[in-house]
Amino acid sequence: MEHLPKYRLLLLLNLFFFSVGLYPETGISEKENRLDKEILSLYREIAKARELLTYEQVTSLPANTTISFIGTYPNRTGIRIRKYKVDPDPQNKNRIKHSEEKSILLEFNGSVLSKVELLVVTEDTEIEQKTKTKISDTSPLDESLNDMEISFSGIDGSDSFPLSSLRNDEIKQERNDFKKDFYIKFLLDFHSQLAAITALQKTGGNKNQKSMFKQLNQSLGY
Repeated sequence: MEHLPKYRLLLLLNLFFFSVGLYPETGISEKENRLDKEILSLYREIAKARELLTYEQVTSLPANTTISFIGTYPNRTGIRIRKYKVDPDPQNKNRIKHSEEKSILLEFNGSVLSKVELLVVTEDTEIEQKTKTKISDTSPLDESLNDMEISFSGIDGSDSFPLSSLRNDEIKQERNDFKKDFYIKFLLDFHSQLAAITALQKTGGNKNQKSMFKQLNQSLGY
């Protein structure tokens, strides 16, 4: 068999190692693109919560949930949904052992979603530790999601950094893991919560209408 010239052999080896090294990076990028598309899709679904801004009063809510608005009716520009979880002390039921508050803030510029902010606050009364993590996306409908800002404060101090600073290579896929294991799950949780709140308003409205028509029909009985 004819031997390849040395320069051609080196060229082929370089191409081989380049392609082997490139594949994992390409796979990681493709995975991130898929995750970004899923997040953007969830943003569009969650943005439908703008409908709640048109209700003068939100009368029905799931358990351990509160709602507040940015601005005053009918000129509201945003909505914050909070969910609470409280664990009582097994030794003293009048005392809270651990509490967690999760919330999502949606702000709108007209009909366009202009800001998404996630907030997680946990408190442990036994060790008197409170942590607060905030994730802000001030351009949620652009193609790049890595410009969102993450802020953290706790017993060890505070820090703030852009999502783009997390590693995303063949050794550590911190950014992909963050999107897949936390951010998407958080959005899915509140997507379900917002859908439930909207459905409760419509159900409550239907009940009120039925009650009104029943009273009107009864008023014809004299």
